[in-house]
Amino acid sequence: MVRLIKISSGADPYRGSTQSYMQHSYYNFRIIFCSLFFLTLMHLQSKGQDNHLLKIIKWQKKKNTLNIYTQGGILELVPYLNRTIQIKFGDANGLEGLKNYGVVNPLQPLIHFDINETKSVVILKTSFYSIHINKSNSGISFYDQQGRRILEEFPDAGRNPILDKQLNIKDNFRLTAAEALYGLGQYRDNYLNLRGKTRELVQFNTQVCIPVILSTNGWGMFWDNASRTIFKDDSTGMSFQSDEGTATNFFVFFGNKLDSIVQQYRKLTGDAPLIPKWALGYHQSRNRYVSQQEAIDIVKRMRTEKIPMNSIFIDYFFWGKYGMGSHHFDETFFPEPKKMMDTFHRYNTKAIVTIWPAFDSITHNYKVLKENNCLLNGATIFNGATIYDPFNPKAAAMYWKLANDSLMNLGIDGWFLDGPEPDVTETFLKTNTYLGPAKQVRNLYSLYHSSNFYKRLLQAHPDKRPYIITRSGWVSQQHYGTVVWSGDIKTTFEELKTQVIAGLNFTTSGIPYWTTDVGGYDGGDPNSEAYRELYVRWWQYGMFCPIFRSHGHRISGNKDGLPNELWAYGDKAEAICKDYDDLRYRLLPYIYSLAAKVTNEQYTPMRLLAFDFSNDSNVLDIKDEFMYGPAFLVAPVTDSGVVKREVYLPKGTNWIDFWTGNKFVGGQTVSTDAPIEHIPLYIRAGSILPWGPLMQYADEKQEDPIKLRIYAGADGKFQLYEDEGESFNYKKRKFSTIDILWNNEKRILTIGKRKGSFINMLQSRNFNIILVDEKNGEGITSEGYSKTVNYKGKEIKIYL
Repeated sequence: MVRLIKISSGADPYRGSTQSYMQHSYYNFRIIFCSLFFLTLMHLQSKGQDNHLLKIIKWQKKKNTLNIYTQGGILELVPYLNRTIQIKFGDANGLEGLKNYGVVNPLQPLIHFDINETKSVVILKTSFYSIHINKSNSGISFYDQQGRRILEEFPDAGRNPILDKQLNIKDNFRLTAAEALYGLGQYRDNYLNLRGKTRELVQFNTQVCIPVILSTNGWGMFWDNASRTIFKDDSTGMSFQSDEGTATNFFVFFGNKLDSIVQQYRKLTGDAPLIPKWALGYHQSRNRYVSQQEAIDIVKRMRTEKIPMNSIFIDYFFWGKYGMGSHHFDETFFPEPKKMMDTFHRYNTKAIVTIWPAFDSITHNYKVLKENNCLLNGATIFNGATIYDPFNPKAAAMYWKLANDSLMNLGIDGWFLDGPEPDVTETFLKTNTYLGPAKQVRNLYSLYHSSNFYKRLLQAHPDKRPYIITRSGWVSQQHYGTVVWSGDIKTTFEELKTQVIAGLNFTTSGIPYWTTDVGGYDGGDPNSEAYRELYVRWWQYGMFCPIFRSHGHRISGNKDGLPNELWAYGDKAEAICKDYDDLRYRLLPYIYSLAAKVTNEQYTPMRLLAFDFSNDSNVLDIKDEFMYGPAFLVAPVTDSGVVKREVYLPKGTNWIDFWTGNKFVGGQTVSTDAPIEHIPLYIRAGSILPWGPLMQYADEKQEDPIKLRIYAGADGKFQLYEDEGESFNYKKRKFSTIDILWNNEKRILTIGKRKGSFINMLQSRNFNIILVDEKNGEGITSEGYSKTVNYKGKEIKIYL
């Protein structure tokens, strides 16, 4: 027994006597040393007892699982997909009640696996990986197809046994020193590589937790628990620990690149459907358009000033006197909402309308939901409105019906599902949902809310791709066509820097469509030159985000609700931003082809550098550069007053400056001019960049001609994808692809035979071709080309 000695806070009895003080210090040192020794011994004895409880008693191979039995619990291994295994640990009751919240695709039934046993381990082996389970403590080691150990539970500090019927939902893993970690969603902590970092996995406005992490060492993990969870990586290992749950439950993905790990994630949690082509254009928004006439005037002026745009957002409080959740437009300000939508459509502009998961008590809809026990009483949002229970199938159906009955016949094209964290989380956590205590499912609100809405949109309009944007998410939300934006963020250069990092870890978590409010949300004076600089820099970055939207609550002095349209920022800023808006639409053949790769190949368009250059250790924590598709290296300017910045060019390829055509060898840092008109951009050698005609909206005209910019220096390939743009006919194979190849040594460009067809497909088009160098094809405005070919679907070879 360790005795604790209480030291008085009064006068020191040994003060004034050096010898006595030294004796006292030595005495204290002995007490502390002995205490630490005995505590360490007790801990080791405890861990030894724990390890004994986790010793394998027996194992059993079942149809789809390997069950490992210990005194401290049952370990269940499920080869779920070819390169994905599920690990579960708990008692029989806990395992029986376990829910896989983010899993969309069912267990693959015919994955063959063998079990071998040695003196020290039980081995589960498939064609793609093997799992070794230590007999002495049931510790797990994961091996890839080549037999390389890529991950292991931390010896003596991994899972804890069940003690007194209590299970600690935790696991701890030993990593290699060199590997980098990415993911876990959208955070504002400025962490990219998550080695040595800690994160609390909870949802709130501006933070989106996705419990998915990817490693450059060939593995990824989905920690399938929706309660508050702590991720930590330190000297004791990488761990996840959750507050609630009946059993530990996680999935491990195997893949030699980040792309292949994301593919496994989406095979488990659902693919990302192809979003409408118009959604890849520019979205105009602000907090808020206060009247029907104001919104119509904005759309007309956008067209008059030839600022390309595809949608306008009607943000909150359009309901006025009727209250939130009434789903009615207050006719004082919006006298004819259908006429407003029709006017938008005449100007080729989609209408996106905000609705919340909450209901003011004055509304009829509140009373209906309350009578049917569909509200989470006491759970409110910022204005005191009560949220509904999306986990309750009856409530989900009623939420849809109430919105559908009031709004669907108005001609709304997209849905802005705001506040689904939910907004005031602490009130939500006190409730009991249909699935149980809110603390157990706290991170799932957005997933259930958006997926319920998406499924019913599909039922109502089976031939029209839905468009939904929201500010929260969870695992599998990509399967429900949902865009996530980063919430009500600040309007500073520091915040812009943060958003670049937050977006990269979010898209690496497996959900491809993300955006940030260009200019930030909370403030910003359009009349301030300092803010105009920030807005331009944010716009340049936003153009290379998967979704491109400007939004915010602009303020000048005591005046708020100021304009957020380009003309509000002065002639110079408007001209610069318009150039990048034009570029977005010129690049639509490239961007839409990337969207097809998202759906067909589980691709990630906005890519931290480790996706493509994981063998270059210099890129593993570069926070201010990223790839946009296979061609563009984007290096945003995130500081005020900058006219030159350093850009690291990853090794293993050569690079071409987009603005000058100058060529650079990879593996070096270059000083790059960055005047306010330019965001630093480099193109990977071997890239083929399809460049469409200038348009004011995505389907204004057929994409003819297409200019092909060829960036020599390596062989290259690009697949041009086209379809109808808004229907689901692509699922019926009604689309076309054209493989375009560049042979660098022979200087031959091959435009391959067209595969497939769809309604109103161009049978003939011109390709204008330019080999980019210092004098040709550089920048945004260069229109020159060296050769033109008329293409009618048959292979053509062009010598350059």
